[in-house]
Amino acid sequence: MSKKKKKKNKKLKVLLIEDDNYVSQLYQDIVSFDTDWELEVIDSLTDLEKDFEKIKKINPDVILLDLILPALPKSKKEGGYILDKELGFQILEKLKKDKKTQKIPVIVISALSGEADKDRAKALGAEKYLVKSEILPYQIIEAVEEALGL
Repeated sequence: MSKKKKKKNKKLKVLLIEDDNYVSQLYQDIVSFDTDWELEVIDSLTDLEKDFEKIKKINPDVILLDLILPALPKSKKEGGYILDKELGFQILEKLKKDKKTQKIPVIVISALSGEADKDRAKALGAEKYLVKSEILPYQIIEAVEEALGL
């Protein structure tokens, strides 16, 4: 029996890394209505190293990761934030290389529907890849349960 199954009294901790407030709120509503899981949200990343330390401190049971995230521009001339799909892939790669986080299942939930993106995410260690426009809300819960063997 896995450690996750033994800790039935422990509240499942899900980390959502998602910058879109509407989507984030939708996922929060789904989780709060249909489960008793604890959902933590990181909606902006400003420093990959500091943000990664925050992820490790949260120590979730599973991570829901959007790939297209806002990143600080490389120069001050650009100003504001830019959307960057590489940031999501960098986070996934870092999660799977770090000893403290490598066993945490990561479910990618992205607008990117190309096979190359799906294959890349899976090669980097994503447990599952869901395309936002192709899923229904309950499928997120099913994906988490499947990833954790619940």
